[in-house]
Amino acid sequence: MRAFTDYEQTKEYTDFQKLPAGAYEIKIIRAEDRDNALCLLFDIVGGEFDGYYQRKYAEDKKSNFSAAPKYKGVFRLWYPNGGAYDENAKRRMKTALKTIKEDNHLSIDFSKEWDGAALKDCRAGMIFRDQEWEWEGKTGMTAQPFTLISLEKLRSGEFTIPTPKYLNNTTAAAPSPGFTQIPLTDDLPF
Repeated sequence: MRAFTDYEQTKEYTDFQKLPAGAYEIKIIRAEDRDNALCLLFDIVGGEFDGYYQRKYAEDKKSNFSAAPKYKGVFRLWYPNGGAYDENAKRRMKTALKTIKEDNHLSIDFSKEWDGAALKDCRAGMIFRDQEWEWEGKTGMTAQPFTLISLEKLRSGEFTIPTPKYLNNTTAAAPSPGFTQIPLTDDLPF
């Protein structure tokens, strides 16, 4: 082995705690239009994961893996674009904005005004679901923003965590290695 001169000052890699799927209170940092979507930049407030995305961003900036780390606390509400999902996009955006407006007692009329600055510092509940990812031949699961809910529903527990989303667009888990899938027939194998 060879020693190097700044061994004592060299930082070690640490495991960053993974955010589990669940529901959390969030605070909107900024709202901006990007790529045909209203992007809500947010962070978790309160509880074990308070400031999670700010800490994650700071940790990513320290690492040498990414020259330009990205802030990952982003919830996208897509604008209608003339496609097949326009009605869903409009309903999803209206529901989210109504939730934010009611939870924060905003007087803005979203049918006439679209000032993203009005959303700064607003709070709401956010449901996160596990979503499978793939990068350079590796796969894993990460909790991703799924939908906004009212703070009342968050605090009362009146919500359901959706099933995980897998890369093959199913919600059923893939068979575990070492187990054989047996086709279902009228006769059971025992």
